[in-house]
Amino acid sequence: MTMDLVFDIVVVGSGVGGATFTDYLTRGNPDLKIAIIESGPYRTKEHFNQREIDMTALYYNRGAVLAKNLQLGIAAANTLGGSSAVYTGVSFRPPINVMENWKENYGLNFLSDVYVSKSLNEIEEDISVHELPKSLDNENNKLFQTGAAKLGIPIKRLKINTKNCEQQGFCNLGCTTGAKQGTLEVQIPRVLKRGVKLFCNTKVTTVEENKVNVIVNDAPEGTLSNTLASGTHQFKAKKIILAAGVLNTPAILLRSSDKLGLKNKNIGRYLTLHPAFNINGIHSKTITNYRGFPKTVYTDHFSESDDFYLETSFYFPGVTAKNNPGHGEMHQEIMKNYDKMMSILILAHDKAEYHNRINIDKNGKTVVDYTLSKRSKNALVKALKEAAKIFFAAGCIKVLLPASRKNPLLKDDVKELDRYISKKYLNLYKTPLSSAHPQGGARMGINDSTSVCDNYGKVYGTNSIYVCDASLFPTSVEVNPYETIMLLAKWVAENMMELDK
Repeated sequence: MTMDLVFDIVVVGSGVGGATFTDYLTRGNPDLKIAIIESGPYRTKEHFNQREIDMTALYYNRGAVLAKNLQLGIAAANTLGGSSAVYTGVSFRPPINVMENWKENYGLNFLSDVYVSKSLNEIEEDISVHELPKSLDNENNKLFQTGAAKLGIPIKRLKINTKNCEQQGFCNLGCTTGAKQGTLEVQIPRVLKRGVKLFCNTKVTTVEENKVNVIVNDAPEGTLSNTLASGTHQFKAKKIILAAGVLNTPAILLRSSDKLGLKNKNIGRYLTLHPAFNINGIHSKTITNYRGFPKTVYTDHFSESDDFYLETSFYFPGVTAKNNPGHGEMHQEIMKNYDKMMSILILAHDKAEYHNRINIDKNGKTVVDYTLSKRSKNALVKALKEAAKIFFAAGCIKVLLPASRKNPLLKDDVKELDRYISKKYLNLYKTPLSSAHPQGGARMGINDSTSVCDNYGKVYGTNSIYVCDASLFPTSVEVNPYETIMLLAKWVAENMMELDK
């Protein structure tokens, strides 16, 4: 018997954008027939085992979707809940200057101070955003603060959306207790109780007006079973919401361009990635690093002047090994000091540029075509120098850096960082540059000459296709994007039914 796949609304993606949109829409419209399509498997907290090799299955390409030029890898989740299942819970409000830019230069006038503040107050209360107490700082976080204080660098505390966190330290491999208040724990259970249907392991090939074409794959062993038979199917809906993430939403539009008659040159364009280095120093003593909450503090001291943030972080052995420079015996010796490593995350604010884009190959698969700008390279090099100073001020005896002609750096080398660290030594084929915050590719704006979607998220040139994820961002939001995605998803949901009245 074939399941009836006719709905009022089909939402593609169960991550932050898709689940938030569905939550807000169903609050006041209980009679709508809605389906959420998720390309990843149906996993819950009971499926997370904290084994790094096993849990890389939560990600596309095991956690590193490589750019076409092989200079950067993107971590994006392919599981129920999307990347909210594997992020650390860091929750930033979008910076005021970014919101002003989006209003003034892209026409997003709905982002008034009143609307943004009121919406984020509501969102933060709903997902339990709060500042973690100092009692949850592990030694890695304490050392970052110690080093920064000695250098006169102001520190701020991060806000996290958790409940009853047990400080296991494995946030990026999925929270085994459900403490992290992402869509897997908050919005998805809520909308399922309201009658929303969920279809996992269901990949969208193309969309047409009022139609979604999919391939259902077998559910991987150890995950919950499918509700649709494996093979091709077609969903029908009055409205289609693309919230499949930046790696997928623009790709779906590109694959569907002929069916939809789209000729918009901006689809996939203006991609930003918030390029990142996770770097390590070796302390003189054993420290707690991979246990406890990984991120409690950061500094935005260099954001306006030099285009980067520094945040605390710590990762598992495999990721840490990937991030450290060197190879062979030298690398083995470095990793023997895993229990003494202090870690800092660098996040560069990249600009939205037309040539950086999501594209598709001849088979319709996503291609990330991204070139790091000179401006971003300068930001990363400056950040590496400042981070090195923090490491040494915090008591590290060695520092391991990309873009350094000497590894490891020793404490006396801090006097000559300009000589050791420079763009000349930034070889992006050898450095572990990464991204977990892709943004853009279906940007929102007031006309189709510079944008893909209008101010309500509808794709220009279509009647039924909307976008509702970080693809909408006109530029980088410059901070971890979780709350900004929720803000835009709330707006799209609130206006969707109003537009039809």
